[in-house]
Amino acid sequence: MNIIRGAGTVGLRGINAKRDEIFIKPLIKIPREDIEKYCKENSLNPRHDKTNDENIYTRNKIRNILIPLIKDEFNSNIIDTLDRLSDLAKDENDYLDEITKDTYKKLLIKEDNMEIILNLKEFNKIHKAIKSRLIIYVIKKMLGTTNGISKIHINDIIDLCQNNIGNKYLTPNKHIKVLINRGKMYFFVT
Repeated sequence: MNIIRGAGTVGLRGINAKRDEIFIKPLIKIPREDIEKYCKENSLNPRHDKTNDENIYTRNKIRNILIPLIKDEFNSNIIDTLDRLSDLAKDENDYLDEITKDTYKKLLIKEDNMEIILNLKEFNKIHKAIKSRLIIYVIKKMLGTTNGISKIHINDIIDLCQNNIGNKYLTPNKHIKVLINRGKMYFFVT
């Protein structure tokens, strides 16, 4: 579903079994057939959500129509293929997250609850992929979320930084302001 929606590599990871070291989807890697077989062998009567059979939702159309079509016509191992892609994306994202955190520490000038200041000159030297991740990292650090921040906002901030002329700012959403001034990037909670 994330591929169809145009998600980046973060979206290609799919659903993680754990979040904050707590299992939220402990059976995510177990094939449905194995779970159903286990239930039958152990006389378990699991609940069945009938809405999963209705093809009015995108996720169900993908599960009930698209995946079977791909299995029949293109790749009988599509689930394993997508699992490998998910694992690869997760590993690469974990690595890029570490680079982002290291870069943040190197560029950090000041950090408190209401403001983060980064070195603009050094920011402009890093790869665009890390710039995007760094902006997302800072906003999430300040607000606890990146809701309301889209790719266009990230690109606007990167463009603002590259065109460092005078005292310029953006307000990507009503909770944060990004100011470029005198070789520094200021992120303010508004």
